[in-house]
Amino acid sequence: MIKKTLCLILAACLVLAVPALAADNAPALRTSEAGIAFIKDKEGFAQTAYEDSLGWAIGYGTRCEPGEYPNGITEAEADALLRQHLAETESYIDSAMSSLGVTLNQHQYDALASLTYNIGVGWFHSGYRLYNMLSAGIQYYTDEYIVNTFARYSNSASGEGTLDALVQRRLEEALIFLYGDYEFGGTPLYEYEYKELADGDYELFHRVWAEYSPAKFSDVPYTQWYYEYVSPLTYAGIMDGYEDGSFRPGSSVTAGEALKLILLAAGFPVQERTGAHWASGYLDLAVSRGLISADDIRSLDEPVTRLFIAKLAARALNLQPDGSSHFADTSDPYVGALYNAGIVEGSYAGNQLVYLPGDNISRAEISAVIWRIYNLD
Repeated sequence: MIKKTLCLILAACLVLAVPALAADNAPALRTSEAGIAFIKDKEGFAQTAYEDSLGWAIGYGTRCEPGEYPNGITEAEADALLRQHLAETESYIDSAMSSLGVTLNQHQYDALASLTYNIGVGWFHSGYRLYNMLSAGIQYYTDEYIVNTFARYSNSASGEGTLDALVQRRLEEALIFLYGDYEFGGTPLYEYEYKELADGDYELFHRVWAEYSPAKFSDVPYTQWYYEYVSPLTYAGIMDGYEDGSFRPGSSVTAGEALKLILLAAGFPVQERTGAHWASGYLDLAVSRGLISADDIRSLDEPVTRLFIAKLAARALNLQPDGSSHFADTSDPYVGALYNAGIVEGSYAGNQLVYLPGDNISRAEISAVIWRIYNLD
């Protein structure tokens, strides 16, 4: 028996184990920046074209013709080629998922984008286990089965056997798919061990049920709802934790932090300080653009409310209120505009949907808002 511990620790972006894939009319996803960063890391950068068992490639594994780039390419050019090729990959994923009647969440989409970018679109038919599993609904399968389904696509293109690098990549893609863990920490641990099953099938991994890898933040376990937002944002460097290894999800967000996070997510450029406070440039920008008034903030170090965030975000994104009201505790048009855009959800108090506009917004809550802004269609 082959036994090799590839301690695979995957980080995640979702809540709990495996969410069901459900059909709806949600707008089409695109590979996130965290997903693109993962693909780049796995493909590696090649300035000049190289030949492998599939033909010629350059940059981040983008296929090309021999002699097409005689002078090589820069990393910026490779990034553009990657995104162009990914757009083609995404169109195949969209078509396949539409035909199956399923909707992926962001980290599931990123995992399939990486897999398909690497191995091609050949798995998009009923002869392949991954396709059949998605068609049936992943809620009917264990995490371990899903990991082993991804692991099947680890053979070299020449058919000469399983490649360790591909086994590692497939495991990481599976764990991104399951848990959204782009950091590879804080999710269940899997161990590599080839095993033939009684029915003649085989598996490559088994879950070490009693062990979990250490989380990136001691207070952000993958079982919490906000893990799916905190993980990709910290991976991308958009949010960060504290020196003691915590994220402090329940701590209130200050005005300075909120201004920087919302404005950058909405596409405004990085601002240099214009006064004594590090966030003074973001305050001046927001006031000059009419997003807030100078009287809205007494101190950049004071907590801000959920209503303040709604108004700032809606105005920064130029979302037009339509007068609709969804919450029992506020009829504010900007809250309604964010709800219509899928950026805020609220919570239930008994049978009533409430927004709690006067409550200070927490770091966990704003991570969900910021992630959704970055992933607006």
